[in-house]
Amino acid sequence: MPTEFHNLRFHVTDGGAVNHLSSLAGPRLRGAPVPGEQLPYNSPEAAARNYLSRFLGADDRPALRSLTAPGSPTVVPDLQHLGTLEQPRTGTRLVRFQQTRCRIPIFGSLAVVELDENQQLVSLDAEVTEVKNVSPIATISQKGAIDAVGAKAGVSATQLANIDPPELTFYFQEQEGTWHLAWHLRKVPAAPPEFLEAVSHCSSHGHGIGRSPRFIYPALDYLVDAHSGDVLFYYSAQPMLDVPVYCKGDDEDNIQCDFMGRTLNPTGFELNDPLRSICTYELGLKDFDTTPLPANPVQYGQADWKSANKAAVSAHVNATIVYNFYKSVLVRDGIDDKGMELVSIIGCTYSKDEPPPEWHNAVWYNNRMWYGQSRDANGNLRSYSRFLDIIAHELTHGITENTSNLIYWAQSGALNESFSDIFGVIINNWSTSRKNPAIWQSVANWNWEIGPGLGGNGLPLRDLRDPARTGDPDHMRNYLHTLADNGGVHTNSNIHNKAAYNLLSAKGTNDEYLFPPEEVATLYYLCLARLNQTASFTKVLQVLLDVANTLYAGDAAVRQRKTDSIVKAYNAVGIK
Repeated sequence: MPTEFHNLRFHVTDGGAVNHLSSLAGPRLRGAPVPGEQLPYNSPEAAARNYLSRFLGADDRPALRSLTAPGSPTVVPDLQHLGTLEQPRTGTRLVRFQQTRCRIPIFGSLAVVELDENQQLVSLDAEVTEVKNVSPIATISQKGAIDAVGAKAGVSATQLANIDPPELTFYFQEQEGTWHLAWHLRKVPAAPPEFLEAVSHCSSHGHGIGRSPRFIYPALDYLVDAHSGDVLFYYSAQPMLDVPVYCKGDDEDNIQCDFMGRTLNPTGFELNDPLRSICTYELGLKDFDTTPLPANPVQYGQADWKSANKAAVSAHVNATIVYNFYKSVLVRDGIDDKGMELVSIIGCTYSKDEPPPEWHNAVWYNNRMWYGQSRDANGNLRSYSRFLDIIAHELTHGITENTSNLIYWAQSGALNESFSDIFGVIINNWSTSRKNPAIWQSVANWNWEIGPGLGGNGLPLRDLRDPARTGDPDHMRNYLHTLADNGGVHTNSNIHNKAAYNLLSAKGTNDEYLFPPEEVATLYYLCLARLNQTASFTKVLQVLLDVANTLYAGDAAVRQRKTDSIVKAYNAVGIK
């Protein structure tokens, strides 16, 4: 909503005898109605106008008080009744109004009053404003507005002969900070070239079945300045969702996977999932330090990619798995929790590290995933995008960066690594359990390794169940004090990893697991968001206990049992 608009909100649950709005409602009121107050009006509109008048008149803001008509509380002359909607689920009705000035509606304004069956106030929500410095008299005719749209869209006036007559509205152009009197043209079957160009890059298939007529026959609303004839604003009058398309193809392990892509015009498909904002690019074995990102994601001529680009399919599919876990289990909207685009780039080399075409790495860097490759026993290059646990590990670094932002040094750096290991293992087993649900329910069947086969002598990089297997400490008495590796972040992380393993595998008196995996994931996720940047292992234990006391607050016995198990899991590795 433009900043020029003022919000007025109230709900009956804000309090009993209310003389002012809640903290969401803004300035203090001087005479708001009391919820439950009996009103002598026999129509929802009259009752709603009364409530609106009293709230608006009691507000400190002149723009809101100016909408009232003192002495006639049911009038509120500058609010046009749009209709009343019954709400069967709640047993209430919504009375809706649009603000006007000189009987001309104001674009974007709305007031909604919710009433119960006795026409008593339940809630009120209004977006209203004060129109300034603009004449309500149009100097451009309706035909002039239609001609302006035709010129903008590159069509003749005869092609627009059957549209509905334009109507006047007041429109606030936020970029300029100015009010305009505008002609509003609705559902115009013509679009400017730049709009069509943008749409051409969107999926032209509805739900992956066939091409949508919305892309072939666009319909737009236009706002044309009624004084100058300039086209101020236009937008699609119907949904133009960039719908993903079902694709399939073989990954690096020759397993056929299903995934979401996007259709290209006139033919072809690309690794771009617009539903989740996941895109996969290929660098072609070039140095990622000096090579710009390609203009387009990886593309192929058919929805069945077969074995066309196994590395790209693996990267795209595994990024989707990580996204889906954080979205469905932890209700997080992407890496930054704001829906940021998740970009993967395969086929990367890094000459500062090793000569191409090999680069033994996969990293989260500059808000993107970069994948190298190595040769297998047959001399074939295989991408690191095939390792889901490593991908989940690296993407969790991105989540840490956007939550606690643990500094990469000593214990806080070890925690940064450990949280990535923990979620790498959890997500890897969560994904495997889609085909075998028993794996998720019993951690005895879990794979506890990070990077199987990527460590020395065919060992994994790390093993949460048995850190000593890879020569790493599993107790604070073996904590490595060093200046190397940023204070031993990849070594000492294993102490906290072992504590997490203890927690995930903790059992009760009946030999049942005390914590379902999704609970442990929730505990660590909420803990991560509460840690300070320089958190220690002990701080994590303290914060985990705080989180658990909140999660299990409803049952004292359960809370005690769970918190005791957390303390035991951490004390077992010397964290107190």
